[in-house]
Amino acid sequence: MRLPNHLTFLFVIFLGCLQSSEIDIGHAKLSLIKDHSSFIPGTSINMGLKIEMDEGWHTYWKNPGDSGGPIEITWDLPDGFSASDIQWPTPERIPYPPLMTYGYEDFVIFPFVLSIPENYEDDSFTLNVDLLVCADVCIPESGIIIDNLENTQSDDDIYLWLQKIPKEVIDSYAYLENQSLFLDVTFDQIIKDIYFFPDKGSFLNFPDKNEFNNDLNKITIQTFLNNPLQQNIQGVLKINNIGYLVDTTIETKIISSSSLEITFLIALIFAFIGGLILNLMPCVFPVISLKVLSFVSMGGDSHDKIRKHAYAFSAGVLFTFLTFAVSIILLKQAGYLIGWGYQLQSPAVVGFLSLLMVFLALVLITENSIGDSLTKLGNIQTNNDSYLSSLFTGVLAVVVASPCTAPFMGAALGYAFLQPANETIPVFISLSAGFSFPYVLLAIFPDLIAKLPKPGQWMKSLKEFFAFPMLATAIWLLWVFALQTSVNTTLILLIGWLLLGLNFWSFLNLQNKIIKIIIFIISIMGITLPSLSLSDNAVNEMSQSLIPDSNQPNQNYTSWYPGIENDLQGENTAYFINFTAAWCITCQTNELTAFSKKTFKDYIVENNITYIKADWTNRNDQISEALLSYKRSGVPLYVYWKPGLEEPQILPEILNDTILLGAIK
Repeated sequence: MRLPNHLTFLFVIFLGCLQSSEIDIGHAKLSLIKDHSSFIPGTSINMGLKIEMDEGWHTYWKNPGDSGGPIEITWDLPDGFSASDIQWPTPERIPYPPLMTYGYEDFVIFPFVLSIPENYEDDSFTLNVDLLVCADVCIPESGIIIDNLENTQSDDDIYLWLQKIPKEVIDSYAYLENQSLFLDVTFDQIIKDIYFFPDKGSFLNFPDKNEFNNDLNKITIQTFLNNPLQQNIQGVLKINNIGYLVDTTIETKIISSSSLEITFLIALIFAFIGGLILNLMPCVFPVISLKVLSFVSMGGDSHDKIRKHAYAFSAGVLFTFLTFAVSIILLKQAGYLIGWGYQLQSPAVVGFLSLLMVFLALVLITENSIGDSLTKLGNIQTNNDSYLSSLFTGVLAVVVASPCTAPFMGAALGYAFLQPANETIPVFISLSAGFSFPYVLLAIFPDLIAKLPKPGQWMKSLKEFFAFPMLATAIWLLWVFALQTSVNTTLILLIGWLLLGLNFWSFLNLQNKIIKIIIFIISIMGITLPSLSLSDNAVNEMSQSLIPDSNQPNQNYTSWYPGIENDLQGENTAYFINFTAAWCITCQTNELTAFSKKTFKDYIVENNITYIKADWTNRNDQISEALLSYKRSGVPLYVYWKPGLEEPQILPEILNDTILLGAIK
């Protein structure tokens, strides 16, 4: 059925208006534009979606920020035509305190490329546009544009907005420290304004401005990460009103002694600092505290006496550290692979230390004079002039310190164990100097003691209190001994504890010296004879049944073996290695504060990270070699690698779940 001529004329007029005019959608007008180049069939042409908004109104970028939504378009194109995705010009910040949004105010053109078929005909195409326009309120708007290339208006504005499309990828490096994200970029011009627009999501917060430092053409921008699981970062960095593309992986930057290059001088400094911090470690603190109490008791004594006791303590510290150093050198020359805390790999040493801790606890919790040269630990009695006691306290402090690794110590000792004797010994001397520094300070300035609390009943109460950390240490050593040996052997050690208590009772209460001596001899035989029947090798063999196997149920880790790192890197699988030991107090503390937390366990599962344990409780030359390969001589050592890292990262010696997760994300 043919339309009347006048209706046909009106329809053509209507269609022409629809094709060539702007579409008013309420608070904005939509239209298509093209550049001035002649379009040729079989080529492409630059076009743009032009949006003119009412004054004070705006629409949004692809990542709108704290609120809003990006524009969405759909095409209905004739056969042979194709259109690229719209290109996003560098946005503006549109603040609505406390919110920050990203978009365009008043006017914007979204360029795109239209491909024209070889068999081009003057066909019409349809563009459906949905967008959110906002002022004080936000209104969703939509419009339908019907147009063709012949009727599309050429507009010079398209060239201006094409220049606003970020095209240059700026050289950048992103890294995470705690919950702060830092972006380093190279830029050789004066910075007037700078802001980073993340491409998508809300893994970053959206601040009013980015804090930055400009140093020797390197700009460092600080912002904050909302989503710690984010692995990479894309977006637009706007510098002086020009946008640059950013596309880089977020690395974890760990600033610690473990991540620094070690030289001889740095090793000496780290050893001194590590020795100083070692005074505060849980395994050493009770002994050190008792020594401080002894100095308090000497507050009224001569300066010369105070100096001599301080020097005696420091001499004991120096002697013991040098003994460790010499034994390490000799054992290395004999072909043994050892590290810091190697003596605790011997169950005999661990058993002896547990007995010593029980003995000291009994001494501290009772008032007696058994073995004055030993039992008056730290010269607590003011009438004790034995410098041998101070010397022994220094020795004991270092011995009980061996299960601990303080910050900076790991790197320093790792360096020392890899060097010849002429560098190993100075590092240990520096370690002893740091450890004894507070007491050398008292020797140089004895008047400092006057600033400590005055002697009184509190000293006796505090001395008795420290008996319980000693007992706790003994129990921990008993647990280590049990892991290293067997149930029957552990029973022997417990009998030793019992016999020690019996001896203590006999010396305090029995008057017959012959009976005391008999009980003492029986006790020594009861402890030593069964122990002599067990070699360290036999002990280690028996202990294997007590060490958890990763193949058993409820084990959430893989046991370390030589070459596991290469295997996992070859499979492009991230891994975390925990070099640990039961006798390492720092290791066990980290186990409680970091590795046992649900957040860590969930994260490694969700991110397919292989968790590996290398148990150095007993002697293991392969683990010793692995430690040396990382330039470390002892535990703890924590190694993390993921695809994209050039080499494994070494984490700090002391961890909690926050530090741990911040390092591996």
